Amino acid sequence: MLFLFQDPLGDDHGLAYQYPRAALYQEAGEGFADLLAVAGEAREGRLVLKVRLARYPNPLEGPLGFSLATVVLFLDTAEGGEETLVPGLSTPKGQGWEVAYVLTGFGAERRTPKSEKAPVRAWREGDWVLLDTGLPPGRYGVYGGVGLFDPFAPWYLRPTSPDGGPWTLMAPPGSPPLVDLLAETPLDQARAYETGVLKPLWPQGLYLRRESLLAFALGGLSLILAFLLRKR
Repeated sequence: MLFLFQDPLGDDHGLAYQYPRAALYQEAGEGFADLLAVAGEAREGRLVLKVRLARYPNPLEGPLGFSLATVVLFLDTAEGGEETLVPGLSTPKGQGWEVAYVLTGFGAERRTPKSEKAPVRAWREGDWVLLDTGLPPGRYGVYGGVGLFDPFAPWYLRPTSPDGGPWTLMAPPGSPPLVDLLAETPLDQARAYETGVLKPLWPQGLYLRRESLLAFALGGLSLILAFLLRKR
């Protein structure tokens, strides 16, 4: 596994969002849009993204075994990029995304900032839902969130409104249509909802920042020089 980002259980209500009032959601119970983890693996030379939700009710009979949630994942793969994630939510300045993936119980799509779409392979492995990005493994910044599935919305995300409704999330004006955000801490998640800016998560371990590699190299050089000077 290249990276694993975990997200708290039971935080799928945005900032006091209220779920739509249609019987479909009342009968489904809680947790179907609760993100627990996003991971990345290298398989056959490509990056595979893995998503885990708390529950997978499937009243609409999605072929991937769930049908009420939509997962959106954005990758920062280069300098610059598109800074708008979804309505009401953006990246920090200069940390935009170059490629996005929309995952529902009915399949997955790859998208670009120019609104280009293409299907990608998605499948289930136990409690994980996976998709093949088609990208080589690399150290990419990751943005992610979960909303409620709407087949007619641009990102397949059910919209928000201050009044809510049978098929609409009740949320403050301008709130993003995501009930859970991938964030480093609950405080970071709350700040993202309050400010409309979500910070990316970056893989650690195998993928070190260029600055960290430089610091490591300089540190090693300093030790070698100190050793040589001591021998004189």
